[in-house]
Amino acid sequence: MSSVISDVLLVSPNQLIRPVSLEISEDGKIVQIHEGHQPPKGSRVIFDGAGEIYVSAGFIDVHTHGANGFDLSHATLEAIETIAEAKLAEGVTTFLPTTWTASVEHTRAMVEAAGQYRANQRFARTPFLHIEGPFLNPDQAGAQDPRYMRLPDGDEIRSLHEICPIGLLSLAVEVEGAVDLIRELSSLGIATSAAHSAATFSEFTQAREAGLRHLTHYCNQMSRLHHREVGLVGAGLLDDSIMIELICDKVHLSTDMIRLVFKHRSTDRLMLITDSIAASHLGDGVYPLHDTEITVKDGAARIDAGNLAGSIVTFDEALRNVIEITGLPLNEISKTCGYNQARSLGLNDRGLIQEGYLADLTLLTPELEVVAVYVDGEQRFSA
Repeated sequence: MSSVISDVLLVSPNQLIRPVSLEISEDGKIVQIHEGHQPPKGSRVIFDGAGEIYVSAGFIDVHTHGANGFDLSHATLEAIETIAEAKLAEGVTTFLPTTWTASVEHTRAMVEAAGQYRANQRFARTPFLHIEGPFLNPDQAGAQDPRYMRLPDGDEIRSLHEICPIGLLSLAVEVEGAVDLIRELSSLGIATSAAHSAATFSEFTQAREAGLRHLTHYCNQMSRLHHREVGLVGAGLLDDSIMIELICDKVHLSTDMIRLVFKHRSTDRLMLITDSIAASHLGDGVYPLHDTEITVKDGAARIDAGNLAGSIVTFDEALRNVIEITGLPLNEISKTCGYNQARSLGLNDRGLIQEGYLADLTLLTPELEVVAVYVDGEQRFSA
């Protein structure tokens, strides 16, 4: 017998927000969208939204290092499972565990741990990995460790990809060999993103022509906008084909910058990310980060040198920030929470509430707080 999430307010790109009931098959797919407040007669109601709860396709976080005391650099199954469970509480049903710049051996250990979790994804889904570094520009290191930065190596990426599929690679597009690697990975279906980069607009253009798809944590650790050289920040405003990843914590991007981006870029090209670290969900304090420490204070995580070290924002908080700052409708902003991420990564079974799609669903209060999360039609989080 199919199950029904009853009397909820549909939030899906390019659709009106309206009361519906979602019928879900035993194999975890959306069977039918029933219009109106009343569920189909004889249905088995597993959640009743009473006409007040929003239902959205599950959020997709393509850039997250950690949460709740663990990050991918711990390179253990326990770490990945802790992150995956914490992500559910943010409304995230699919996430890409994201590496830090590390040695070849440590990177391999991180990838192996992610592969272990993929064998039994009992919390949020992990279809792919996101490799951030080690092919970065030391002059734009941020909190990444320049000791382990190295030139792009296709053999290294291919060997990691065999252990656990890579969906996204962030790299400095101007370093030697980067454009060739972008071209190779594009042919393999792996998305690439410009990150920790001092690239000129011309260098960006070469990378884009080779298949570059994203700009990682836009405006942070990338060449700035200047009236004689617009750099990567300018590329994000000029190039209509590039996807822009945004950390909307009001720290990595000011409220004015968030407003500027959403005013001048289509929501079809924007993606919310968290870039979260182990301190996410834990609040202010001092926490270990690889072989150093970070201090979290007033919503910002920094290494001793003062550089930002990822974020502690949760995905649902980022959504609330964007709604507050831009005033755009929720169904419009929903594109940036999952639909765009799914399309960019070739995940054509999620990111929308549509018949035949996965019943990966996030239920939100009128204040956009997460109240319940379903993966494969199974409730995996309840507030």
